[in-house]
Amino acid sequence: MWHPSELAYCSNLHPGETLADVEANLSRFFSPVMAKRGQTQMSSGLWLSAGAASELQRPEALQHFRQCLQRNGVSLTTLNGFPYGNFHQGEVKEDVYLPDWSDPRRLIYTCQLAVILASCLPHHVTMGAISTLPLGYRQHWRDDKHLKAIEHLIWLNEELAVLKALEGRHIQVCLEMEPDCVLESTTQMIDFFGELTQANGGYPEHLGVCFDVCHQGVMYEDAYDSLRRLTEAGIYIGKIQISNAFEVDTQALLDPLSDLPDVLTLFAEARYLHQVKARHTDGRLNAMPDLSGALSALYAPGSELAETENWRVHFHVPLDMSQWIHPAMTSLHDTLESVFQFLSDYRYQIKPWLEVETYSWLVLPADLQPQNDHELIDGIVKELSWLEHRLRDRGLLRYD
Repeated sequence: MWHPSELAYCSNLHPGETLADVEANLSRFFSPVMAKRGQTQMSSGLWLSAGAASELQRPEALQHFRQCLQRNGVSLTTLNGFPYGNFHQGEVKEDVYLPDWSDPRRLIYTCQLAVILASCLPHHVTMGAISTLPLGYRQHWRDDKHLKAIEHLIWLNEELAVLKALEGRHIQVCLEMEPDCVLESTTQMIDFFGELTQANGGYPEHLGVCFDVCHQGVMYEDAYDSLRRLTEAGIYIGKIQISNAFEVDTQALLDPLSDLPDVLTLFAEARYLHQVKARHTDGRLNAMPDLSGALSALYAPGSELAETENWRVHFHVPLDMSQWIHPAMTSLHDTLESVFQFLSDYRYQIKPWLEVETYSWLVLPADLQPQNDHELIDGIVKELSWLEHRLRDRGLLRYD
Protein backbone atom coordinates (compact mmCIF):
# COMPACT_ATOMS: atom_id res chain seq x y z
CA MET A 1 0.00 0.00 0.00
CA TRP A 2 1.04 3.57 -0.67
CA HIS A 3 0.75 6.69 1.43
CA PRO A 4 -0.38 9.75 -0.59
CA SER A 5 2.98 11.38 0.14
CA GLU A 6 4.73 8.48 -1.66
CA LEU A 7 3.09 9.35 -4.99
CA ALA A 8 5.64 11.22 -7.06
CA TYR A 9 5.73 13.22 -10.22
CA CYS A 10 8.76 13.39 -12.48
CA SER A 11 10.52 16.74 -12.77
CA ASN A 12 11.56 16.19 -16.39
CA LEU A 13 8.58 18.34 -17.36
CA HIS A 14 10.44 21.40 -16.01
CA PRO A 15 13.16 22.92 -18.21
CA GLY A 16 16.54 23.17 -16.53
CA GLU A 17 19.75 21.21 -16.89
CA THR A 18 22.02 22.78 -14.27
CA LEU A 19 21.96 21.98 -10.59
CA ALA A 20 20.88 25.57 -9.91
CA ASP A 21 17.92 25.06 -12.29
CA VAL A 22 16.89 21.87 -10.48
CA GLU A 23 17.01 23.54 -7.09
CA ALA A 24 15.06 26.55 -8.36
CA ASN A 25 12.36 24.26 -9.79
CA LEU A 26 11.94 22.57 -6.42
CA SER A 27 10.90 25.82 -4.77
CA ARG A 28 9.05 27.14 -7.82
CA PHE A 29 6.97 24.03 -8.54
CA PHE A 30 7.49 21.09 -6.20
CA SER A 31 6.80 22.90 -2.92
CA PRO A 32 3.58 24.53 -4.20
CA VAL A 33 2.37 21.15 -5.53
CA MET A 34 3.11 19.56 -2.16
CA ALA A 35 1.33 22.35 -0.28
CA LYS A 36 -1.78 22.13 -2.50
CA ARG A 37 -1.92 18.40 -1.78
CA GLY A 38 -1.82 19.07 1.96
CA GLN A 39 1.48 17.25 2.45
CA THR A 40 4.47 18.32 4.53
CA GLN A 41 6.79 16.08 2.54
CA MET A 42 6.36 14.24 -0.75
CA SER A 43 8.25 11.77 -2.87
CA SER A 44 9.72 13.14 -6.05
CA GLY A 45 11.22 11.55 -9.12
CA LEU A 46 13.83 14.06 -10.16
CA TRP A 47 15.46 14.31 -13.54
CA LEU A 48 19.11 15.25 -13.16
CA SER A 49 21.00 15.87 -16.39
CA ALA A 50 24.52 14.55 -16.83
CA GLY A 51 25.78 18.04 -16.11
CA ALA A 52 23.85 18.31 -12.84
CA ALA A 53 24.91 14.79 -11.83
CA SER A 54 28.53 15.71 -12.45
CA GLU A 55 28.18 18.82 -10.30
CA LEU A 56 26.82 16.68 -7.46
CA GLN A 57 29.94 14.53 -7.33
CA ARG A 58 31.53 17.33 -5.27
CA PRO A 59 30.84 16.64 -1.55
CA GLU A 60 30.00 20.26 -0.78
CA ALA A 61 27.52 20.43 -3.68
CA LEU A 62 25.87 17.18 -2.58
CA GLN A 63 25.57 18.44 1.00
CA HIS A 64 23.96 21.67 -0.23
CA PHE A 65 21.60 19.64 -2.44
CA ARG A 66 20.49 17.47 0.49
CA GLN A 67 19.71 20.64 2.43
CA CYS A 68 17.70 21.94 -0.53
CA LEU A 69 15.70 18.72 -0.66
CA GLN A 70 14.97 18.91 3.06
CA ARG A 71 14.03 22.58 2.87
CA ASN A 72 11.50 21.87 0.09
CA GLY A 73 10.03 18.75 1.68
CA VAL A 74 11.40 16.41 -0.99
CA SER A 75 11.59 12.72 -0.15
CA LEU A 76 13.93 11.63 -2.94
CA THR A 77 13.17 8.00 -3.76
CA THR A 78 13.63 7.75 -7.51
CA LEU A 79 15.53 9.45 -10.33
CA ASN A 80 14.83 9.64 -14.03
CA GLY A 81 18.11 8.68 -15.72
CA PHE A 82 16.68 8.41 -19.24
CA PRO A 83 17.45 11.82 -20.84
CA TYR A 84 21.18 12.56 -20.63
CA GLY A 85 20.79 16.27 -21.35
CA ASN A 86 19.14 18.92 -23.56
CA PHE A 87 15.67 17.48 -22.87
CA HIS A 88 14.00 20.84 -23.50
CA GLN A 89 16.03 22.04 -26.46
CA GLY A 90 14.25 23.00 -29.67
CA GLU A 91 14.38 19.52 -31.20
CA VAL A 92 15.13 16.39 -29.14
CA LYS A 93 13.58 13.55 -31.19
CA GLU A 94 15.80 10.39 -31.28
CA ASP A 95 18.70 12.22 -29.62
CA VAL A 96 16.97 11.42 -26.32
CA TYR A 97 18.42 7.88 -26.66
CA LEU A 98 22.00 9.17 -26.78
CA PRO A 99 24.38 8.17 -25.40
CA ASP A 100 23.01 4.64 -25.51
CA TRP A 101 24.06 1.76 -23.28
CA SER A 102 26.96 0.80 -25.57
CA ASP A 103 28.57 4.15 -24.74
CA PRO A 104 30.63 4.39 -21.51
CA ARG A 105 29.21 7.86 -20.91
CA ARG A 106 25.84 6.26 -20.16
CA LEU A 107 27.48 3.97 -17.61
CA ILE A 108 29.35 6.83 -15.91
CA TYR A 109 26.22 9.01 -15.77
CA THR A 110 24.12 6.21 -14.25
CA CYS A 111 26.78 5.38 -11.66
CA GLN A 112 26.86 9.04 -10.66
CA LEU A 113 23.07 9.08 -10.28
CA ALA A 114 23.25 5.98 -8.08
CA VAL A 115 25.74 7.63 -5.73
CA ILE A 116 23.50 10.70 -5.50
CA LEU A 117 20.35 8.69 -4.82
CA ALA A 118 22.03 6.48 -2.22
CA SER A 119 23.18 9.63 -0.41
CA CYS A 120 19.78 11.35 -0.59
CA LEU A 121 17.36 8.52 0.19
CA PRO A 122 15.31 9.24 3.33
CA HIS A 123 16.63 7.47 6.44
CA HIS A 124 13.67 5.06 6.62
CA VAL A 125 14.03 4.04 2.93
CA THR A 126 16.54 1.38 1.95
CA MET A 127 15.77 0.97 -1.75
CA GLY A 128 15.63 3.54 -4.54
CA ALA A 129 15.05 3.25 -8.29
CA ILE A 130 16.60 4.90 -11.33
CA SER A 131 14.87 4.56 -14.70
CA THR A 132 16.98 4.32 -17.84
CA LEU A 133 16.56 3.81 -21.56
CA PRO A 134 15.90 0.39 -23.17
CA LEU A 135 19.50 0.06 -24.45
CA GLY A 136 19.05 2.41 -27.41
CA TYR A 137 17.12 3.30 -30.53
CA ARG A 138 16.52 0.20 -32.64
CA GLN A 139 17.31 1.87 -35.98
CA HIS A 140 20.88 2.54 -34.82
CA TRP A 141 21.50 -0.78 -33.02
CA ARG A 142 24.08 -3.40 -33.99
CA ASP A 143 25.33 -6.69 -32.56
CA ASP A 144 28.57 -5.14 -31.30
CA LYS A 145 26.62 -2.40 -29.51
CA HIS A 146 24.41 -5.06 -27.93
CA LEU A 147 27.37 -6.96 -26.50
CA LYS A 148 28.92 -3.76 -25.19
CA ALA A 149 25.61 -2.78 -23.54
CA ILE A 150 25.46 -6.12 -21.72
CA GLU A 151 29.05 -5.61 -20.57
CA HIS A 152 28.25 -2.14 -19.25
CA LEU A 153 25.10 -3.26 -17.44
CA ILE A 154 26.91 -6.12 -15.72
CA TRP A 155 29.63 -3.68 -14.70
CA LEU A 156 26.93 -1.35 -13.38
CA ASN A 157 25.39 -4.18 -11.37
CA GLU A 158 28.76 -4.85 -9.74
CA GLU A 159 29.26 -1.18 -8.92
CA LEU A 160 25.81 -0.99 -7.34
CA ALA A 161 26.59 -4.03 -5.20
CA VAL A 162 29.71 -2.25 -3.92
CA LEU A 163 27.65 0.88 -3.25
CA LYS A 164 25.18 -1.15 -1.22
CA ALA A 165 27.98 -2.68 0.82
CA LEU A 166 29.39 0.77 1.56
CA GLU A 167 26.17 2.77 2.06
CA GLY A 168 23.60 0.14 3.02
CA ARG A 169 21.26 1.40 0.28
CA HIS A 170 19.99 -0.83 -2.53
CA ILE A 171 19.79 1.12 -5.78
CA GLN A 172 17.91 -0.54 -8.63
CA VAL A 173 18.48 0.65 -12.20
CA CYS A 174 15.36 -0.07 -14.21
CA LEU A 175 15.22 -0.43 -17.99
CA GLU A 176 12.18 1.28 -19.48
CA MET A 177 10.57 -0.23 -22.58
CA GLU A 178 9.65 2.26 -25.30
CA PRO A 179 8.20 1.95 -28.84
CA ASP A 180 10.83 1.65 -31.60
CA CYS A 181 13.64 0.99 -29.14
CA VAL A 182 15.75 -2.16 -28.80
CA LEU A 183 13.46 -3.28 -25.99
CA GLU A 184 9.91 -2.23 -26.83
CA SER A 185 7.89 -5.31 -25.83
CA THR A 186 7.52 -7.44 -22.74
CA THR A 187 8.81 -10.50 -24.59
CA GLN A 188 11.95 -8.64 -25.63
CA MET A 189 12.53 -7.46 -22.06
CA ILE A 190 12.13 -10.95 -20.61
CA ASP A 191 14.46 -12.38 -23.25
CA PHE A 192 17.04 -9.68 -22.55
CA PHE A 193 17.03 -10.40 -18.84
CA GLY A 194 17.67 -14.00 -19.79
CA GLU A 195 20.76 -12.81 -21.67
CA LEU A 196 21.86 -10.67 -18.75
CA THR A 197 21.37 -13.49 -16.26
CA GLN A 198 23.38 -15.89 -18.36
CA ALA A 199 26.21 -13.41 -18.93
CA ASN A 200 26.23 -12.45 -15.24
CA GLY A 201 26.12 -16.01 -13.93
CA GLY A 202 22.90 -15.24 -12.06
CA TYR A 203 20.16 -12.64 -11.93
CA PRO A 204 21.69 -9.14 -11.72
CA GLU A 205 20.17 -8.08 -8.39
CA HIS A 206 20.51 -4.35 -9.00
CA LEU A 207 18.78 -4.29 -12.41
CA GLY A 208 15.08 -4.30 -13.10
CA VAL A 209 12.27 -2.75 -15.12
CA CYS A 210 10.56 0.62 -15.14
CA PHE A 211 7.09 0.08 -16.60
CA ASP A 212 5.81 3.14 -18.47
CA VAL A 213 2.06 2.70 -18.95
CA CYS A 214 1.88 5.04 -21.96
CA HIS A 215 4.60 3.13 -23.80
CA GLN A 216 3.07 -0.31 -23.36
CA GLY A 217 -0.38 1.04 -24.12
CA VAL A 218 0.91 2.42 -27.43
CA MET A 219 2.34 -1.07 -28.08
CA TYR A 220 -1.20 -2.47 -27.66
CA GLU A 221 0.06 -4.67 -24.85
CA ASP A 222 -2.23 -5.93 -22.12
CA ALA A 223 -0.65 -4.06 -19.19
CA TYR A 224 -1.93 -6.51 -16.57
CA ASP A 225 -0.54 -9.47 -18.49
CA SER A 226 2.74 -7.68 -19.15
CA LEU A 227 3.29 -6.90 -15.48
CA ARG A 228 2.28 -10.43 -14.51
CA ARG A 229 4.72 -11.98 -16.98
CA LEU A 230 7.58 -9.77 -15.80
CA THR A 231 6.83 -10.63 -12.18
CA GLU A 232 6.56 -14.36 -12.83
CA ALA A 233 9.83 -14.25 -14.78
CA GLY A 234 11.47 -13.02 -11.57
CA ILE A 235 12.27 -9.56 -12.97
CA TYR A 236 12.17 -6.80 -10.39
CA ILE A 237 9.74 -3.96 -11.20
CA GLY A 238 11.28 -0.98 -9.45
CA LYS A 239 9.09 1.78 -10.79
CA ILE A 240 5.84 2.25 -12.68
CA GLN A 241 5.48 5.51 -14.56
CA ILE A 242 1.80 6.37 -14.51
CA SER A 243 1.33 7.98 -17.90
CA ASN A 244 -1.42 8.39 -20.45
CA ALA A 245 -1.59 8.35 -24.27
CA PHE A 246 -4.33 8.49 -26.88
CA GLU A 247 -5.94 6.42 -29.63
CA VAL A 248 -7.55 7.67 -32.83
CA ASP A 249 -10.04 6.08 -35.21
CA THR A 250 -8.50 5.57 -38.66
CA GLN A 251 -11.85 5.91 -40.43
CA ALA A 252 -12.28 9.36 -38.95
CA LEU A 253 -8.84 10.25 -40.28
CA LEU A 254 -9.89 9.12 -43.76
CA ASP A 255 -13.23 10.94 -43.73
CA PRO A 256 -12.78 13.86 -46.18
CA LEU A 257 -15.19 15.95 -44.10
CA SER A 258 -13.37 15.33 -40.81
CA ASP A 259 -11.09 17.91 -39.22
CA LEU A 260 -9.24 15.18 -37.29
CA PRO A 261 -6.07 15.40 -39.45
CA ASP A 262 -5.83 19.11 -38.65
CA VAL A 263 -6.31 18.39 -34.94
CA LEU A 264 -3.63 15.68 -34.93
CA THR A 265 -1.24 18.05 -36.65
CA LEU A 266 -1.40 20.14 -33.48
CA PHE A 267 0.05 17.16 -31.59
CA ALA A 268 2.78 16.55 -34.19
CA GLU A 269 5.09 19.04 -32.53
CA ALA A 270 8.77 19.37 -33.31
CA ARG A 271 10.53 18.69 -30.00
CA TYR A 272 9.83 15.05 -29.10
CA LEU A 273 9.29 11.81 -30.99
CA HIS A 274 5.65 10.76 -31.04
CA GLN A 275 5.80 7.19 -32.29
CA VAL A 276 2.67 5.73 -33.85
CA LYS A 277 1.53 2.11 -33.78
CA ALA A 278 -1.37 1.46 -36.18
CA ARG A 279 -3.35 -1.76 -35.74
CA HIS A 280 -5.08 -3.84 -38.39
CA THR A 281 -8.23 -5.80 -37.59
CA ASP A 282 -6.16 -9.01 -37.45
CA GLY A 283 -3.88 -7.50 -34.80
CA ARG A 284 -0.90 -6.73 -37.06
CA LEU A 285 0.86 -3.45 -36.32
CA ASN A 286 2.36 -0.87 -38.63
CA ALA A 287 4.96 1.34 -36.97
CA MET A 288 5.79 4.92 -37.83
CA PRO A 289 8.64 6.71 -36.04
CA ASP A 290 6.77 10.00 -35.65
CA LEU A 291 3.23 11.34 -35.88
CA SER A 292 4.09 13.91 -38.55
CA GLY A 293 5.41 11.18 -40.86
CA ALA A 294 2.42 8.96 -40.17
CA LEU A 295 0.00 11.70 -41.20
CA SER A 296 1.93 12.25 -44.43
CA ALA A 297 2.14 8.53 -45.20
CA LEU A 298 -1.56 7.91 -44.56
CA TYR A 299 -2.60 9.61 -47.80
CA ALA A 300 0.08 8.11 -50.03
CA PRO A 301 -1.28 5.78 -52.76
CA GLY A 302 -1.52 2.20 -51.49
CA SER A 303 -0.65 3.14 -47.92
CA GLU A 304 -1.04 0.27 -45.46
CA LEU A 305 -1.94 2.82 -42.80
CA ALA A 306 -5.23 3.44 -44.62
CA GLU A 307 -6.15 -0.20 -43.99
CA THR A 308 -5.68 -0.02 -40.24
CA GLU A 309 -8.41 0.13 -37.61
CA ASN A 310 -6.91 2.65 -35.21
CA TRP A 311 -3.69 4.35 -34.15
CA ARG A 312 -2.06 4.77 -30.79
CA VAL A 313 0.22 7.76 -30.38
CA HIS A 314 3.13 8.17 -27.98
CA PHE A 315 2.22 11.51 -26.50
CA HIS A 316 2.13 11.81 -22.71
CA VAL A 317 -1.18 13.60 -22.23
CA PRO A 318 -2.46 14.49 -18.73
CA LEU A 319 -3.82 11.55 -16.74
CA ASP A 320 -7.20 13.12 -16.08
CA MET A 321 -7.72 14.14 -19.69
CA SER A 322 -11.14 12.92 -20.80
CA GLN A 323 -12.55 15.92 -22.66
CA TRP A 324 -10.81 15.96 -26.04
CA ILE A 325 -10.75 18.48 -28.83
CA HIS A 326 -12.06 15.79 -31.18
CA PRO A 327 -14.55 12.94 -30.51
CA ALA A 328 -12.44 10.40 -32.45
CA MET A 329 -9.61 10.72 -29.88
CA THR A 330 -9.73 8.72 -26.64
CA SER A 331 -7.42 8.31 -23.65
CA LEU A 332 -5.89 4.94 -22.77
CA HIS A 333 -7.65 4.84 -19.42
CA ASP A 334 -8.44 1.13 -19.79
CA THR A 335 -4.71 0.43 -19.90
CA LEU A 336 -4.18 2.49 -16.76
CA GLU A 337 -7.05 0.75 -14.98
CA SER A 338 -5.52 -2.65 -15.73
CA VAL A 339 -2.30 -1.49 -14.05
CA PHE A 340 -4.22 -0.51 -10.92
CA GLN A 341 -5.95 -3.89 -10.96
CA PHE A 342 -2.57 -5.62 -11.15
CA LEU A 343 -1.30 -3.58 -8.20
CA SER A 344 -4.38 -4.64 -6.25
CA ASP A 345 -4.05 -8.33 -7.09
CA TYR A 346 -0.27 -8.42 -6.47
CA ARG A 347 -0.22 -6.05 -3.48
CA TYR A 348 1.60 -8.57 -1.29
CA GLN A 349 4.26 -9.40 -3.87
CA ILE A 350 5.55 -6.11 -5.23
CA LYS A 351 5.55 -2.44 -4.32
CA PRO A 352 7.15 -0.32 -7.05
CA TRP A 353 7.59 3.41 -6.78
CA LEU A 354 4.75 5.17 -8.59
CA GLU A 355 5.62 8.26 -10.60
CA VAL A 356 3.39 10.45 -12.74
CA GLU A 357 5.37 11.27 -15.87
CA THR A 358 3.58 13.80 -18.04
CA TYR A 359 6.62 15.61 -19.41
CA SER A 360 4.77 17.12 -22.37
CA TRP A 361 2.64 19.80 -20.68
CA LEU A 362 4.59 22.55 -22.42
CA VAL A 363 4.24 21.08 -25.94
CA LEU A 364 0.51 20.32 -25.83
CA PRO A 365 -1.63 22.16 -28.38
CA ALA A 366 -1.94 25.79 -27.33
CA ASP A 367 -5.53 25.47 -26.10
CA LEU A 368 -4.51 22.68 -23.72
CA GLN A 369 -1.25 24.16 -22.43
CA PRO A 370 -1.00 25.78 -19.00
CA GLN A 371 -0.55 29.50 -19.46
CA ASN A 372 1.43 30.16 -16.28
CA ASP A 373 3.01 28.49 -13.24
CA HIS A 374 -0.28 28.50 -11.35
CA GLU A 375 -2.08 26.55 -14.08
CA LEU A 376 0.79 24.07 -14.42
CA ILE A 377 0.86 23.45 -10.66
CA ASP A 378 -2.92 22.93 -10.67
CA GLY A 379 -2.55 20.47 -13.55
CA ILE A 380 0.09 18.44 -11.70
CA VAL A 381 -2.03 18.40 -8.54
CA LYS A 382 -5.05 17.17 -10.51
CA GLU A 383 -3.00 14.33 -11.98
CA LEU A 384 -1.74 13.25 -8.56
CA SER A 385 -5.29 13.46 -7.17
CA TRP A 386 -6.53 11.35 -10.09
CA LEU A 387 -3.92 8.70 -9.25
CA GLU A 388 -4.70 8.89 -5.55
CA HIS A 389 -8.42 8.31 -6.17
CA ARG A 390 -7.73 5.26 -8.37
CA LEU A 391 -5.54 3.70 -5.71
CA ARG A 392 -7.99 4.51 -2.93
CA ASP A 393 -10.84 2.88 -4.85
CA ARG A 394 -8.87 -0.38 -4.75
CA GLY A 395 -7.86 -0.13 -1.13
CA LEU A 396 -4.23 0.59 -2.01
CA LEU A 397 -3.79 3.76 0.06
CA ARG A 398 -2.89 4.07 3.72
CA TYR A 399 -3.16 7.27 5.74
CA ASP A 400 -1.07 6.50 8.87
